Amino acid sequence: MYGIYILREWQKKGIGRELVRETARRLIKDGFDSMLVWVLADNPSRAFYELLGGKQIRNKSIAIGGAELEEVAYGWLQVDEILR
Repeated sequence: MYGIYILREWQKKGIGRELVRETARRLIKDGFDSMLVWVLADNPSRAFYELLGGKQIRNKSIAIGGAELEEVAYGWLQVDEILR
C-alpha cells in the first residue's frame, strides 16, 4: 500500500481504518503475509499507521515537484495484526 488520503471532514469516522483492513484482507487472500506503507514524514496523520500497529522501519528522500521530501515506511510483518 502506498498511502491513503481522506478529506479532513471524513477523517475520524473509521473510513481509513476500514480501507487498511480491506487491504489486509485482500493481501491475505492473495497469499501475502506482510505489508509496507510509505508516508511523508511531515504528514501529521502518520500516527494513524502507528495506531494500527505499523512499525517504522525505514526512511528515504524523494523528489516531488522539485522539492526534496522525507518519507517513512511503516511495516507489518504479519498483516493479520491489522484485523485484530
